Amino acid sequence: MHVLWVEKYRPKTIRDVVADKKVIEKVTTWAKNWEKGVLQKPLLFAGPPGTGKTSLALAIANTFGWEVVELNASDQRNWKIIHHIVGEGAFSETISDEGEFLSAKQGKMKLIILDEVDNIHKKEDMGGEGALIKLLRRKPRQPIILTANEPYNLSAELRNLCEMITFKRVDVRRMIAVLGKICAQEGIKADRKVLEAIARNAGGDLRAAINDLQAIAEGSKEIKIDDVVTAKRTQETDVFKVMQKIFKTTSSAVYSEAMLLDESPEDFISWIDENLPLEYGEEDLLKGYLILSRADIFLGRVRRRQFYRLWKYATYLMTAGVQQVKSEVRRGFTRYSRPSTWQMLARSRQRREKMKAILAKIGKYSHLSIKKASSEMFFYIKLLLTNAEIPVAASIAAFYDFSEEDIAFIAGEERAKEIMRYVKEHGLHRIEDESFLAAFEAEAKEEKEEELIGIEEGEEKEEIKEDLKKRKRKTKGKEVTLDFFS
Repeated sequence: MHVLWVEKYRPKTIRDVVADKKVIEKVTTWAKNWEKGVLQKPLLFAGPPGTGKTSLALAIANTFGWEVVELNASDQRNWKIIHHIVGEGAFSETISDEGEFLSAKQGKMKLIILDEVDNIHKKEDMGGEGALIKLLRRKPRQPIILTANEPYNLSAELRNLCEMITFKRVDVRRMIAVLGKICAQEGIKADRKVLEAIARNAGGDLRAAINDLQAIAEGSKEIKIDDVVTAKRTQETDVFKVMQKIFKTTSSAVYSEAMLLDESPEDFISWIDENLPLEYGEEDLLKGYLILSRADIFLGRVRRRQFYRLWKYATYLMTAGVQQVKSEVRRGFTRYSRPSTWQMLARSRQRREKMKAILAKIGKYSHLSIKKASSEMFFYIKLLLTNAEIPVAASIAAFYDFSEEDIAFIAGEERAKEIMRYVKEHGLHRIEDESFLAAFEAEAKEEKEEELIGIEEGEEKEEIKEDLKKRKRKTKGKEVTLDFFS
């Protein structure tokens, strides 16, 4: 079975962790205080990916013989999950392997790890950060470590409840030492210049460096500097070059190159799906889609559970997996195309946005909600614009302030040109004239003045009434309706 080296060579104890000496000392002191029974603030490990945050947390547990309860980006971390798993675990003295909460006399201390908490604000984790803050305020009786790539995406309150420890990118010298040990364990001969090239290419991400080493060296007894040239270029590669590697070669570096793409696995699988039939046929095509379907299962789990660690398995299947099932390479140039589903989704989105804009106009000028404009007015207006005589259709278009693009969407391009030609020739346009409302305003004003004056019946009252009627006649204007444009 294929094993990723980042998991195979993950540090077992604190001594094996590649991190700043001060960080190691600080975390060790924190753990020893827990061992003495002194309650400590939770730790927040903050830093870029591949700098050893999760590895150090797991190494602490191994070093001190603690059990681990881990919630990461794969798991929904809403308030119910946080309260049940973290809450009960943090405020019971310990937890059994079966999930029961025990006293310290009955079981070991357990380390609670909340990985990638900077993603806890997502929809799937609704209420998770608030629940976590409430729990941390109560001063948990079990050690807790949170990790985050972007700690300032968290609220200031949550950060203040933790002791933040910053992880820096791993320097090249330390990376070379780690890569050298892995090569020795795997029986691979590698010159220092080779390891240095891989380390520099990784940009301080030790996990990426190990992935690159595996992609280049796996199955080989010796790696040379020429083998690393491809890896160095992958930072500037694009999706078409990676697909060429998948379909046209058997290069083991394809997985590493795909990991450096500026495309998420969920996007990249669409590229493979679209272009697979162009390269594979019959039995190879069947096998290719079978492997691709398994990659899609992992992506589905990522979407449901936010377990982003599964991306690497999905990527491996859709690259190296699809690559290795072909019985022969199809020679010659193949023109790869963008995923057709993206184009359909884009067109669908544009249509929805246009429809929404048209309904907003109908709703505004008909004094209706968008929902009622859709259910009660749109199809009548469409029928009139499509079938009515041009002068009538043009009056309707002017009344609702439709553009030629709006009319084309409703009634078709040819009809839109005819209607707009008539509108321009006859100077039709919408007039924002609501003077007919003045009559109603005058009547309301009349009633109010009568109440304020409060005079008794008599000639004086009749004179005032007569005066108000005259004023009403002066202010009353012409009612403007759609007939105005006929």
